Amino acid sequence: MINAVKKSFSCQLSNLALYLQENYHSGSPEGGLAQYVFYQTNSHIPFDTVNNVSVASIERNRLLTDAPALAAVGYVLACGGQFNKDFLDTWAEGLVRLSGRSAFPVHRNSFFYRPIELFGIALGISHYYKDQPQELIWLQDILTQGETRLIHNDFWTFLLSAYAAHMLSIDWKAMGPPLVHEMNVNLLALTKWLCTVAPNFASKFGLIQLEPSIDKALLEYCIEFLILPDDSARAALLHFAIKKTSIQIIQYSSDEIKELHSSPQKAIEWLNFTCDKIHTITQHLQSQLSKESHAELPKVRTMNMLLQALSTLRSDIDIISIEISEQVRLHSSLYIGNNHGTVVTGDILSMTQNQESITNNTTINTPHSTIGFINSGSGTVSHFSQHIGEHIDEINKIISSLREMAKDFPAAQRDEVLIHLDDLQEDISTPEKQKPEKITFRLTKLLVIAGTIAGIVAGVADFSNNVLELSQKLNIPIEFNPPHLMQQIPPSKPQP
Repeated sequence: MINAVKKSFSCQLSNLALYLQENYHSGSPEGGLAQYVFYQTNSHIPFDTVNNVSVASIERNRLLTDAPALAAVGYVLACGGQFNKDFLDTWAEGLVRLSGRSAFPVHRNSFFYRPIELFGIALGISHYYKDQPQELIWLQDILTQGETRLIHNDFWTFLLSAYAAHMLSIDWKAMGPPLVHEMNVNLLALTKWLCTVAPNFASKFGLIQLEPSIDKALLEYCIEFLILPDDSARAALLHFAIKKTSIQIIQYSSDEIKELHSSPQKAIEWLNFTCDKIHTITQHLQSQLSKESHAELPKVRTMNMLLQALSTLRSDIDIISIEISEQVRLHSSLYIGNNHGTVVTGDILSMTQNQESITNNTTINTPHSTIGFINSGSGTVSHFSQHIGEHIDEINKIISSLREMAKDFPAAQRDEVLIHLDDLQEDISTPEKQKPEKITFRLTKLLVIAGTIAGIVAGVADFSNNVLELSQKLNIPIEFNPPHLMQQIPPSKPQP
C-alpha cells in the first residue's frame, strides 16, 4: 500500500514536470506565474528552463498594446529579474496605455477578467513602483471597483484576483470557500499554495482552517485520478501542492510514530482518535447506504459488521487506557466534593446516599486496588426510558455543563470527552438506544478521563461531580470494575 502511494505521487509529479517542460514559456503569463509559484516557496522549477532572454526580447509593440506581455514582465520583476532601462520604460508606457482602457467592457475581454494576467500586472506594478505609490492608484481603483464584478465567478478566479488586490493593499471582503469535497484539484492546489506563502491572507478566507481537509482531498485525488493540467500555471501549482503535502504527511507520520514509540499514553491517544474517526466515518457510510435501494442492503450489513468490530476494538483500547489511568493515579489525587461527603483517591472511604427507592453505594479503594462505582437499583428498560423522559431537561443541562467544563481540558482529553458526550447525548435522545449498559459505560469513561488529569487541570472535581449527578438523574447502575472485568458495550444489532 505504501509503495503504491509513493508510486502514485511520484507518477503524478513526473507527469506534471513533463507537462511543464513541454509547455512552459517564460514569455507568457502562465509561465510567469509558474516561475513565481516556485520562487515564492524557495524551490525550483523541476526542469531546465530558458533564461529571461525570451521575456527581454518581447517586441516594443507588444509591450505597448498587449496585457499578457505586460503581465509576463511583471512576474519576472517579482522574481528578482533585471531588464535594461529602455525595456522598462517601454513596459511602463504600456501600463499607462493600459490604464486608459476600460477594465470592465461588456464583453469582459480585458486583463481584469483574466486572473493570471491581473496578478502578474499587479505584481509588476507593486515591485516597480514600490517607492512611487501614486503610480499604483489607477490599478487600486480598478481592483476596488472590480470586487463585486467577480463575486459570482468560480472561486479559483475570485481567490487569485483577491490575492492580486491584496498585493496592492486592497482587501476584498472574505467570501467563504466552497466545501472541500466540492473543490476541484486546481482549486485545492491554489489554496495549498496560498496557505504556504500567504497564511494571513489564506486565514481571512477560511483556508488555513481547512488545510488538513484540503491536504487529504488533494492526496486522495492523486491516488484515484491522473491529473491533466490546463496550463503551465496550474501545473506548477499542482506540482508544488502535491510535493509539499506529501512531504508534510510523511514528516508528520514519522514524528508521530516516534512519539508513539516513546510514550504509551500517546499511543493510546492515537488509537482512540483513530478508532473514533473510523467509527464516525462508518456510521456516516451506514446512514448513506441505508437510504439506497434494497439492492444495497448487503453493503448496509457489511457496515454493521464493521461497526461491531470497531465497538470491540474500542473497548479493548479503553481497557488499556484504564490501565494507564491507574498508573497515573498512583502519582495524583482526585478530590470529589459532593452533597453528602468527600471522596478522595488514595484513602478508603464509603459513602451512602439514600433516595426514595434507590441506594447508591460509592466506594473508592486504595491505589493498590481499583476504583469502583456501584449503583444498585431496579426497574425495567421501559421504566428507565420513562425516567429519562421525565428528567430530560435536567439531564441535558448537566451534559451542556460538562461540555463547557471540558473546554479547559488538554486537547486530547477534551476531544475524547466531547466524543463520549456526543455518544451519550445520542443514546439518551434515541429511544431504541436507551440501554443502561451503554450509558453506564459512557459515564464510567468520563470519570476515567477526569482521573487522568486530576491535580493538573482546575475544575476536574466539579466535572466529576457533574458526572455523578448525571448518573443520579439517569437512575442507572454504574459499575467500574478492574480492567480484566471491564464491561464492553454490546455491539449494535445488524439492520434487518
